[in-house]
Amino acid sequence: MPTPSLSPRVTRQYAPEVPVVFDSTPSFHDFQPFTVVDFPGHVACTVFTAGCNLRCPYCHNADLMTPAASANASEEKFFRFLEERQTLLEGVCITGGEPTLFDIGPFIARIKALGYRVKLDTNGTRPERWSRWAQEKLIDYIAMDIKVPLERYHEMGASPEAARGIEQSARLLLEGRIPYEFRTTIHPNWLTETDITQIGKWLKGARRLYLQPFTASEKVLNPAFCEGMGYSKEVLEHFKQLLSESIGEVFVRGE
Repeated sequence: MPTPSLSPRVTRQYAPEVPVVFDSTPSFHDFQPFTVVDFPGHVACTVFTAGCNLRCPYCHNADLMTPAASANASEEKFFRFLEERQTLLEGVCITGGEPTLFDIGPFIARIKALGYRVKLDTNGTRPERWSRWAQEKLIDYIAMDIKVPLERYHEMGASPEAARGIEQSARLLLEGRIPYEFRTTIHPNWLTETDITQIGKWLKGARRLYLQPFTASEKVLNPAFCEGMGYSKEVLEHFKQLLSESIGEVFVRGE
């Protein structure tokens, strides 16, 4: 079969370096009371932190970019909810924003004390934090977003330090000390076949990677990404086959 025709990437440089560092009190934005999708194999809820150190143009949570995002629920309200759902829910997914920008170890410990399993979503920029929580048995599963090949992270505002953190996070996960998945959001204006091939080489030996077709939303950071068509099923299958040459399991979410 001939290689599918791919759309050119139109966004080469989206954001300047994001210099902000979030080390203050975590900003909890809201929580979703029920999900069977966010935490594989578990009935769970999802809690959102506000504040991120990257500027991904296709981000569908653009309203959570800064810690100043208005909170729709307090931390205490969230824990009252967890106490009431102990017989119904199995896990908690912590996402953002970027949760590792804050020292949420005590927050996670409080969740674990209630008997819940914890999944952490991260962009990988703060490996010293999530790896410590993993060593302390505070997290049970990690989903790390692989945005682009490593050399392109500056295009979404990653500082050199953040890029080094991303590389270290991927390396630590590849050691297999904690259950994990990698996941990559794909859009014709952002990732090409060459990018996919480079990601496969970077993550060679990984257990699992999910390809996530971009989903249009009114909250997307760059509305231009909502225009036009996404990759066809044929191209997605082609990408899947390319990645399967170096990664154990490759899935397209939504199939």
